[in-house]
Amino acid sequence: MGELAKNSSVYGPQTNAYVLKHLEVVEIVINNPAIEDHTFHFHGHNVQVIETGPFGSSSTINGQPVPHILSGPWPMWRDTVQVRAFEFIRVRFRADNPGVWFLHCHLAVHMYNGLAVVLIEAPDVLQQRQSVPEKMVEMCKRQGIHTQGNGAGNQGFDLSGLPPAVYPPS
Repeated sequence: MGELAKNSSVYGPQTNAYVLKHLEVVEIVINNPAIEDHTFHFHGHNVQVIETGPFGSSSTINGQPVPHILSGPWPMWRDTVQVRAFEFIRVRFRADNPGVWFLHCHLAVHMYNGLAVVLIEAPDVLQQRQSVPEKMVEMCKRQGIHTQGNGAGNQGFDLSGLPPAVYPPS
């Protein structure tokens, strides 16, 4: 895909993709406005938990503002974090592992409902460093799976023929 690999639009709207630049420092804030806790798992990285606090800017207990909790000089490292009900968490990592990584809630029903993103990290570097073995390419071709192009297997921003989004069984 060349330079287009750096544009999240070519991966299709179902992926909820974010493209990260190689070696950039990435901060992600996960808000939880719900009544239940959510456990989020990061594939491809351990992250530093650098801040937690109440969700929203007007959180109070007995009329007093609830302080945010900063991590201090040595933030803990985790690949899984829990975001408590009505709170947020801010995490940080360095994009030093080119690849396609999944960040998702560990409850399957929440994942199906969209509590997941795809982090496409340094796709330009990935294209330079990684090649797909010919046996894998042939296996994909036998199954009718595209091995080149965008999320739909087409060129550029033509997403025609993109499979429909997956929804949980009712």
